[in-house]
Amino acid sequence: MARLLGASANDPGMPSGAEPAGELSIDLAPGDYTVRSACAGVFGVELTIVEGEGAPLTVPYTCDSVLERFLRHAGGPVAIRVTPPTGKPAAAGVTVQPNADPRASELEDLQEWFQQQLQPELPGQSAGSANSNTAISSGSLSVTPGKYKLHFVCDGPSSAQLSVASWAGAEVLAPVRVRCNGEVFETSVTLATEGADLRMESGGGTEARYAFRLVPSL
Repeated sequence: MARLLGASANDPGMPSGAEPAGELSIDLAPGDYTVRSACAGVFGVELTIVEGEGAPLTVPYTCDSVLERFLRHAGGPVAIRVTPPTGKPAAAGVTVQPNADPRASELEDLQEWFQQQLQPELPGQSAGSANSNTAISSGSLSVTPGKYKLHFVCDGPSSAQLSVASWAGAEVLAPVRVRCNGEVFETSVTLATEGADLRMESGGGTEARYAFRLVPSL
């Protein structure tokens, strides 16, 4: 475990004879971190992360590779433990280091932005998100035929072009230019067949992020 994780066998979080097989409790400053864990002796284990008084996050993984998990932490105590199957002798180790991959932090920034948009969630909604610096299509909205309200938010460029087609290829919303100023663009659409495919383009190679949903019209 020490070799796999690049740590000393005597470091906190490294294998011990007690249950769970690997355990680490530490106070961390606010920031982005990478949790790494490895195990041996069994097929797989469960890694559990508890931040302060928050709910535990449990991630199962197999012992044929090293687990790497991104962690954005608000600051304070973190407890990480690895639990093998009951009664099975196993070794496991855990390390926490500042995140060195800017792409992981950027992805977390996007996820946080997506989660803040189009709130609160509405009954029957089908929602999605995307980001790109070129034209992109998202056919993720699996909805039945009917009338809907389309809600759309973009961020990054000054505006973006939006159009909607059915999965069958029929035009549902002709291309329209939407301002990316933090306001929700809303329009009515009618789907004659199942599914909706949104096409979005920022223009000029500008990185843009999009959040959208279809809500059944009353």
